This record gives sequence, C-alpha cells and structure tokens, in this order.
Amino acid sequence: MIGLFTATAQGKKAAASLSLGPDAVLVDGPVKPALQRLWPSLGTAVFFMGAGAVTRLVAPLLENRRDDPGIVCVHDGFVIALTSAGNVLATEIADTLNITAVPTSDYVGESPLDEIVESLDTAIDGDIAACGAAVLAGDPIRLLNPLGFVLPDMPANLQPDNYGTEWTVLIDDRLPALRPKGKLLRLIPKTLVVGVGSSRGVTQEAVQAAFALLESEHDLDPRAVKSFATIDVKADEAGIQDAVADWGFWHGEDDGCTPPITIHTAAELAAVEVPNPSATVADELGTASVAEAAALLTARELGGRVELAAPKTNSANVTIAAARILPD
Repeated sequence: MIGLFTATAQGKKAAASLSLGPDAVLVDGPVKPALQRLWPSLGTAVFFMGAGAVTRLVAPLLENRRDDPGIVCVHDGFVIALTSAGNVLATEIADTLNITAVPTSDYVGESPLDEIVESLDTAIDGDIAACGAAVLAGDPIRLLNPLGFVLPDMPANLQPDNYGTEWTVLIDDRLPALRPKGKLLRLIPKTLVVGVGSSRGVTQEAVQAAFALLESEHDLDPRAVKSFATIDVKADEAGIQDAVADWGFWHGEDDGCTPPITIHTAAELAAVEVPNPSATVADELGTASVAEAAALLTARELGGRVELAAPKTNSANVTIAAARILPD
C-alpha cells in the first residue's frame, strides 16, 4: 500500500495528480493518527510536507530497514527519499511532477557490506566497493554465512539461495574449499586464537613454520587471528615474540597491527579440558596442555562459546592449536 499524506489543499492537489496504481490511497483526516493506524500495512508513505515535519512523524514508528516502509516527502520542488526503500518511488514522483528527486542511503558506510565489516571487525579480500555498488543497485547477491554470524539488517537482494549471480559474499574465517563462479568478496572475521608451545630457545623460523600449518593443513585464514596465547614460562621466548610480530606485519591489515599474546599460568591451563593431553608436558610444566588449553581459555575469555578450530599440531619443536570464538 502507498499512503499519500497531506495537510494542505495544495498538497492534496499534487497528490491527486499522481498515478501510482491501485495500491495508492490519498488519506483523509489528520495526518498523525492516520499514519499510526495505517503504518503496519504501508509499503511506502508519501508526505506532501517538509522533511523536518516528516521526520518527527515517522521517527517513533521506525524499527529496522527490512520492515519499515519507504518514506518520501514532496516539498518545495524536491522529492526526498528519507529511507532508501523510497528511492524508486521518489524518482517516479519527481518525473511526474517535473521536479528533482533526492535519493538516499540508509547505511553508515558506503553500502550494507561496510556495516558487516564494522560489526564483525573483518578483514577484506576482494573489491568491496564494486560489490557494494551492486548491492545498492539491487542486483541479486549470494550471501554465504556458514558459521552463522549475527549480521546487521541486510537488503532483500542478499540471499544464500541466489545462484548464478555475478557476486558472492562469503563471511568465514576459513579459506574457501571451492571458489564460486563469478566474483567473490570474502569478509574474514577475527575469530581465532592461536595457542603456542615450544622447547626452550626456539627460533623465530621454527615458530613461523608452525604457524604456516594453520593455513596449509587446517585451511584457516591467517587474517582471522585475533590473539595468540601461551604459558607464562614461555612468555619471554624471543622466537615466539618475533614470530608473532612478523605475523602482524604480514597479516595485520593496513596498519600491520600485531595481535596480542595472552599469558596463562600452568594452573589456569591445567583446569582446561582438552582432547589431546600429554603426560610428558604435564610432568614438565604442570599442565597436560599448552597450545590447546591456551587457545581455548583465551577464546573463552574473549567471546564465551568456543570450539577447537585446529587441534594440537606439531612442527619440529613447536606445538600450535587454534580455537574459534563462535557467534552468540
């Protein structure tokens, strides 16, 4: 339903001149109570009054981009879309009345994809500007979210069952097993905590080789790492510290930011249940696990629900594991 609201004779004359189809209704009576009564059934509300007055009328009724009607106001030679759902109708009205349309965007960034990046703190792999332009143009986009992250309200043209589209958006901390046809935009949330243990005097090169196994053996994207973790007796290992700094240089987005190293005591790690405990490590350090336990414990401290994304993996004299912070 398209509701046409006006409080003046001039506005009624302009509204009556429009041919917007059988769903358009010129609403009689006071605007505010009529708007409140009809709000649940409105697809678009068109107001023949100033934008300030319209804003005060609709503000208490707005809930979210997905469910709210389009809001358009016609005033002083302009047709202003106050919500992006009203852009198309605003252009149609402007063409009929031979005045100027003013479209809008509801998104904080340049497109709704920017809101995903902000809300999930993602790294970006692909042309987000071009994909965002396709979203705003209304092109069908396939949106894949296999880990079930909670997303901001998205427009209806972003759907998981949109097949054969030019663009696919994949939100995942893993490397894609298969690349879809067409163009791919990957948004990589920082969900992983990497636990690391080593022998005394370990080299930076040995730790780096172990870190590389997260990608080559477990298909985890290195840009998804939020934090590293280890036991306190390994906190001063130069090889671990230098390898983490090097990781940040190569994978830390534009600013080269290095993820922190969270330190735990043996007693804290010993209380964590792990799938691959070691009696040898328990005898030496007082905990049956360093890498798995440190990763799981730190991930819980950062996010609550967790799972082991990469079990204990050995490389020479280094052991690593990765835990994933799951969506709430």
